[in-house]
Amino acid sequence: MSKAVILTPAHIERLKSGALADREVPGLSIIVAGAAKKQWRFKRVVAGTKKTVELILGVYPAFSIDEAREWAGPLSKAVSRGEDPRTIKRAEEALAMSVADAHIIYMAAMRRGDRKKLKPRTISDKDKMYTRDIGPRIGSKVLAQLTEDDCWDAVYDKAKASKHRANKMAGELSCFLKWCAGREGRMAGIMLKEHPATTLNSNWFDTGPKANKRFLSDEEIEWLFRALVDEELTYRRGFILLLLTAARRSELFEAPSDEVVAGIWTLPPGRSKNNEENVVALGPWGQRLAQTNYEWLFPSPCIDGPQRAGWFKARDRIHARMEAFAGRIISRWHFHDLRRTFRSHARRVGIDNEIAELMLNHKRKGIEGIYNRNQELELRAEGFAAWERHLVGLAHSADAAESLLAPPCEPDPG
Repeated sequence: MSKAVILTPAHIERLKSGALADREVPGLSIIVAGAAKKQWRFKRVVAGTKKTVELILGVYPAFSIDEAREWAGPLSKAVSRGEDPRTIKRAEEALAMSVADAHIIYMAAMRRGDRKKLKPRTISDKDKMYTRDIGPRIGSKVLAQLTEDDCWDAVYDKAKASKHRANKMAGELSCFLKWCAGREGRMAGIMLKEHPATTLNSNWFDTGPKANKRFLSDEEIEWLFRALVDEELTYRRGFILLLLTAARRSELFEAPSDEVVAGIWTLPPGRSKNNEENVVALGPWGQRLAQTNYEWLFPSPCIDGPQRAGWFKARDRIHARMEAFAGRIISRWHFHDLRRTFRSHARRVGIDNEIAELMLNHKRKGIEGIYNRNQELELRAEGFAAWERHLVGLAHSADAAESLLAPPCEPDPG
């Protein structure tokens, strides 16, 4: 580099190659970078170290000489004091980071599984809660300025629509803020000194009894079958298959059709709640209802993917018809109650308790879970067959078998 000069437009115009340093601001220079392209650069060793700071501002004349000096002046003073201006800049950017920007970093770390590998379902739930509940309320706020009142105001706003979801929102928001204020957040460049709302918790609002004991009796199952007759084929298939397979709602309704092969539905670990594969042997009724030429077992009529909407409204319609058939009020039931219905009737139809637990894809506990790796697939298949025979009999008793595509009644082989 040539001797430093007090830069003027004439100096820059005459510069054809290399670099020309500015005498007024140590470290500032104009460099030729490509065809007729001249850039402002700051390059200087940090005092007391061997570290060289090199930063580029932009091109001349888009940035004038005065603007370049205004940019480089604070950098030069910081370097003279032994400070790395890049570190200062990162800290300033971190302090100005929005909740939305921090959440992008957080979710990237969750997807990578830097410390703990999360299931795809858990990651999806985190994304949904932020997109639906957290982001619209506090996403634009500066993370470092977020207060406890900001957090609780957002949670209480959500509680106006659903206390259950407000509890989940509070739990996820606390988890996110704890990560930001912890070691992992600092390593990711998030400078949050402390969790701003440590009182957030997922049990704040009373949402009723935690232990649900609801299951459907044989009489209620008959009413359910009668009520399904007037539903669209998609919902008839969905609710019957939920009963037949004792599966979780999301596991069944979001299943790709290629998971069902030769009458066997294999739920992969990545889609199951406990991260373990589950094998469901479908009987004649289940196999008939699971037949489809689409990519998804229950394809959406609106988008490319499974049908996630409409199920709760269908449940409400079905429940109303069940009450009409019963001639009285019936306790409300939820999708998970259909799993409990299977478990409550399993012993009565000849299914051993241990086999029923495996059919529900519940993990074995304690020493048994560690050492007994036999999945008892044959006994589970016999269990699903026995359960289907029981439900087929109820469909015939309800005079709904033909409408629901149920097969003829078969005698119990036992």
